[in-house]
Order: sequence, then C-alpha cells, then structure tokens
Amino acid sequence: MDDQQILQQAQALIRAEGEVIAEVAGQLGESFVQAARLIASASGVVMVTGSGTSGTMARRMAHLFATCGILSFFVSAAEALHGPSAAVTEGDVLIALSKAGKSVEINQFARVARQRGARAICLTWEPASELAQLSDIVLVIRPDVRGEGEGVLPFSSTLANGAVGDALCLVTKQLRGFDLATLAQTHPSGATAELVKK
Repeated sequence: MDDQQILQQAQALIRAEGEVIAEVAGQLGESFVQAARLIASASGVVMVTGSGTSGTMARRMAHLFATCGILSFFVSAAEALHGPSAAVTEGDVLIALSKAGKSVEINQFARVARQRGARAICLTWEPASELAQLSDIVLVIRPDVRGEGEGVLPFSSTLANGAVGDALCLVTKQLRGFDLATLAQTHPSGATAELVKK
C-alpha cells in the first residue's frame, strides 16, 4: 500500500465504525429501559464481566459506573468460578458482555450468580444464545459488520458495547440523583474535575 491507500483505508474504517455505532441507537428499546431501572435500583453490587475485547469494555463500564456513584466492579468470570462467586448475593446485578453469548466461563458465572439471587443483564449479538437464556434482561447489540475489521475483527461491536454502557451509565446516574457537584469531590484529578468546576 502507498501512503494514500493507508490513509484511505484508515479513514474508511473510522467512518464505517461511526455510522454503525450511530445505528445502534435505534436498536435500544424497552429492554434498555428495564436494564437502566434495574441497575439504578440495585441494592447490592453491580458486577460487570466479559472476556477478550468484551472484557476490556466490561472493565471500562464498571469504572464509569463507579465514577457515577454506583457500587460497581469488574469481575473475571474465570476467577469467579474458583471461589469468589460465593460473594454474590441477592440484590446484586451481573452485566455480562459476550458477542456470541457462548463463552463457557461467562455462562457458568451467570448461572451461579442467578442461583445465588442476583439478576443478570447481557449485551450480545445473539438473542437465542445460552447467555441470553440465562439473563433476566437481554440487550441485543448488533452493529453492521461493515464496522468490523475485515468483516470479522471485533472493532465496532466492541465500541458499540462501550457506547451502550455509556448510555446506561448516564441514565442510571440521573435516576440515582448523582450530581456533578459530587463528581467534582470524588474525581478531583484530571480534566473531568476542571470541566465540572467551569
């Protein structure tokens, strides 16, 4: 590839990712509202899990929920199955991110969490997947494949999970009444605090 082709390919992918993520907004419906209300009313911990690139977005989602006053942590599904799932209790919410919904460790963790009284929300491409069957609320997030790298690499699908997580964070923050004054206190470092003060 010459320099111009490199730029064209990069620009085309970024435009495609932006377009398909914007289209995901139209996929949100009643299940999104139910998920937001469940998270906002949770009396326990909000656990977020995922593997691979979904795990990266799960960590980000848990961080943003915690930043907005929701008791939230990333939990490795594989680690949880070696004992820590005993900490799951009634009132907790598990949010599981899995594109295909068939990761064995995530599905087993969801099963154990449900058995222990937690509620489960999943973000997945596959509404008929095992994970979807194990979940109380299913958010089908299926961006068009033109935003995936070469049609298969999890580019836009990963970003779409992030965008939906951001939307959940924003509305649950508002439902819980977490205000920017509190954010200025609890996020004193970095640009966020400076923006709030302005």
